[in-house]
Amino acid sequence: MTKKVEIKDHNTLFQSEKYQQQVENKREFENPCTLQEVEEVKEYTKTEEYKDKNFAREGLTINPAKACQPLGAVLAGLGFEGTLPFVHGSQGCVAYFRSHFSRHFKEPVPASSSSMTEDSAVFGGMRNLVEGLGNSASLYKPKMIAMSTTCMAEVIGDDLQAFIETARQEGNISEDFPVPFANTPSFVGSHITGYDSMMKSILSYLFEKEPGEIDKTEKINLIPGFETYTGNIVELKKILSLMGVEYTVLGDHSDNLDSPANGEYELYY
Repeated sequence: MTKKVEIKDHNTLFQSEKYQQQVENKREFENPCTLQEVEEVKEYTKTEEYKDKNFAREGLTINPAKACQPLGAVLAGLGFEGTLPFVHGSQGCVAYFRSHFSRHFKEPVPASSSSMTEDSAVFGGMRNLVEGLGNSASLYKPKMIAMSTTCMAEVIGDDLQAFIETARQEGNISEDFPVPFANTPSFVGSHITGYDSMMKSILSYLFEKEPGEIDKTEKINLIPGFETYTGNIVELKKILSLMGVEYTVLGDHSDNLDSPANGEYELYY
């Protein structure tokens, strides 16, 4: 016989005598303020004096609406065809970037890492980067790898350009394989800074020509920036198409992060 379980409303559950007694018992071990002191502070936070003290602060930002640079660099890399973002730093950092984007976009987010550890922090992360580039290129077969950095790599001063050249010399990647890179320390700037730095690096790498050699077209270059709503990019492309305007979206991650629900996963779009 199935027994029916009564589910109590959580709004009133913790107001019951049992839970209130548990709270009182817990207070004995926490050495808390008295209820009177709590009420006094609560009332003080509503005063003009308290408000003036908070607004007078200059060296503090409360709950800033920003994340670290590599997060933006990863999104910038996802905006180019067949590109795999590669983060030179600890494995935990890139795992956070992937999970952060996956939670928002509800899509799997491809990104690789050099998986630096304590040894790399002391002796440098060259071997991690060289081997990581080779593994990423052979396993995931991207057309381009967009490399950024984390705090660890920046603090110890890893030379990305020299390390990438070493990877070419050792045959981990081919001589003509594109690996644009950007220095994106998390302790400077924000995710917007990281996006801009990676975007500039990719464009400079792909279109490095003398001023007189630049091919001029009638197209409009559209850079959406750190746009977390793919529908906005799709709508902009739709509007430009209806107007008969030729355009190039520099950093179009709308397909990568809004893939069709056809039961199949594509690593690159």
